[in-house]
Amino acid sequence: MKVVSAVLLALISVQSVAKNVEDVRIDGLVQMPSTRAFDLIGFHQGQPYDSDEVYKAINSLFDTGYFSNVDAYENKKGVLVFKVVERPSIGNLTIKGNELIKTKDLKRGLKLSGLEVGEIYKPETLNKIQQELQRQYYAQGRYSAKVDVTTTKMPRNRVDVAIKIDEGKTAKIVHLNIIGNKQFTDEQLTKDFKSGIKGASWNPFSSADEYTKAKLQGDLDSLKSFYLDRGYLDFQIVSSQVSVSPDKRNVYVVINVSEGKPYTVNKVALNGSLPISEDLVWKQIDQKKGDVFSRSKVTKTIEDITNKLGDFGYLFANVNVIPEKLPDHKVNLTYQISPGPKVYVRRIVFSGNSETQDEVLRREMTQFEGALATRSEIEDSKRRIERLGFFSNVDVKTRRVPGTTDEVDLDVSVEEQASGSIQASIGFSDSDGVVLGFGISKSNFLGTGNKLAFNAQRSNKTSNYAINYTNPYFTVDGVSRGVQLFYQTSDYAADDVEDYQLDEIGLGLSYGYPISDTQRLTFGATVKKTTVKLGSTPSLETSSYIDKYGNSYNDVLGSITWSDSDLIGGVLPTNGYSTSASLQVSTPLGDQKYYKIGLNSQKYWNIDNSNLWLFHVKGRVGYGNGYGSSDELPFFENYFAGGSYSVRGYSSSSLGPKNSYPPGSTSTPSALGGNILTTATAELIFPMPGVEDHKSVRTALFLDAGNVFASHCLPSNNMCKEGFDPSELRYSMGLSWTWITPIAPLSFNIAKALNAKEGDKTDFFQFQLGTTF
Repeated sequence: MKVVSAVLLALISVQSVAKNVEDVRIDGLVQMPSTRAFDLIGFHQGQPYDSDEVYKAINSLFDTGYFSNVDAYENKKGVLVFKVVERPSIGNLTIKGNELIKTKDLKRGLKLSGLEVGEIYKPETLNKIQQELQRQYYAQGRYSAKVDVTTTKMPRNRVDVAIKIDEGKTAKIVHLNIIGNKQFTDEQLTKDFKSGIKGASWNPFSSADEYTKAKLQGDLDSLKSFYLDRGYLDFQIVSSQVSVSPDKRNVYVVINVSEGKPYTVNKVALNGSLPISEDLVWKQIDQKKGDVFSRSKVTKTIEDITNKLGDFGYLFANVNVIPEKLPDHKVNLTYQISPGPKVYVRRIVFSGNSETQDEVLRREMTQFEGALATRSEIEDSKRRIERLGFFSNVDVKTRRVPGTTDEVDLDVSVEEQASGSIQASIGFSDSDGVVLGFGISKSNFLGTGNKLAFNAQRSNKTSNYAINYTNPYFTVDGVSRGVQLFYQTSDYAADDVEDYQLDEIGLGLSYGYPISDTQRLTFGATVKKTTVKLGSTPSLETSSYIDKYGNSYNDVLGSITWSDSDLIGGVLPTNGYSTSASLQVSTPLGDQKYYKIGLNSQKYWNIDNSNLWLFHVKGRVGYGNGYGSSDELPFFENYFAGGSYSVRGYSSSSLGPKNSYPPGSTSTPSALGGNILTTATAELIFPMPGVEDHKSVRTALFLDAGNVFASHCLPSNNMCKEGFDPSELRYSMGLSWTWITPIAPLSFNIAKALNAKEGDKTDFFQFQLGTTF
């Protein structure tokens, strides 16, 4: 109404015939600069004007949104006066009550709409934003959400804008029904739905019964895919109705469908240009006459043909299918192929690697600059970079070179993640007690891709000092070289395992040779000196070995290891596998003669491709023994089981045969270890509610199994049985939680020993803090 009254006033006050402007004045300006206001009016002294031009000037001022009222009149002196009332500016803006939508996101949206401190207050714009917020909450099933906006006057023509949000609660789906389905039951159709009926889920953290518009739309798409994958080309969703209860807490969903009848394939044909062998294309087609039509198979066929053409350099091939419906519910499928030109790589550009040198990335590329661009080489290059473990995300995009049709640039974008630590720590381990340590561990030393680690660690029973350096590209063709220097002292009497002290010092050198992209063969040699000092009450097994072979040994160890690793995700893998088999032999050049054979394997399955729900299995077996003049494995080379790294729920290194003591000894038998090891773990990894950073936090339900066994026992030891006995395997289950902190990992295990026997030591709760990794 203010616009109308202002215009009427202008028409009444200003003569309808044109006359010259004696002068122009604007009264009431506070916020808007006067020069801008005069430019909007457009009148100059001496310029003729009439009522239409005044009308246009008033509209120009109103259109800026700065003014709530504009009057125009000519005073007694012939001056044309525009009297304006400016809208107030926003002096303060507060938002309260929002959790689902972050405040910074809300303020960003308000700013884009011109609502921020210092800007002119426009009620109509704020009303639109209020309605949009309400709509967004409704789309998330929060029908009880409320968005209230209040304004309070402030001095100097300003207002305080307060947005108060009550997000309410998500309405629950209490009824979900499909009408019109005759060939399939509701249970079959809703099996893959993200939406579910209230109380139907076994998972207490499930949000399936919470209604959202986006989730229901996804379920409708899933329903359509269900029918199209089974040949129902005439399937239609006639309607989907959503009703809300009066209290806005419950939702009723009814989906009305028309099924039609399934179609079968009558003929499959190829059309277009085929730059590669037709047989190669036909091998990608998994459909033949008489098969029930399946959209998912058609989609996969299109993808497979496109990928096969991409392997020959046709990166931008276009493959479409033309379905032709026939009588009697049959369909012809014609795959139309347009390969386009062969494409070559002009340049490979890396970004995001602020620490890692380009050369580290470039040497993993199997796709080269100037070469024919192939899909398989590009994907293989991406996978190799992911396997480095230095990056949380790797993205490779092909970008056409402007002005050409046969050249692309590869943009390799990475996100670096922590690849090591520098730390001085005080920690505690359930197995080692207090741990004091200093360590430098870097898997990507100075961005070169080389691995350097120096660790100095002391606990109540061990002192470890080690330097390791590995160059994975000692030669340009991928031969690696590793050097290791170590010194370790162990006082096992402090852990009630045995009454002896062990000192070891050694130097090792290894070379690894690539067999394939994932496989490697590593040869190593280690020179080691070992000294054993018995305590006052050693076990019979320990003293027996010392009596036979002495207490000081100079050994030369040779090793060979085959490994095959395709793990993705770095410290906490999310996909892939890893397997290694090793043989270590104490050569005749040394004082002892023994060997150890080991096999380690693990695999991750990404259950829903989200990197959040994973299934992980791992296993380890080991066997060692003497050879030649030695008929047993040295006792300090025995395998042990139990604790955080093997069978959780049992005390560290507590499983397996027990040692023995002379008659009359008061010493308590403890774990002897064994020359046979077997352990296995199965884990269901799931996202922990309330945690956002799942790349450094991992929660899992686990089942562990394993034990150690001995093939040689002293005749007098009735607590040691020779050979592997499956009935002696120990089992446990529980919950584990791991957090990779910026300094060091922190892990907790809550485990229940399932079949502990007399003499077993169990731990319900185990944790480690401050150890290096």
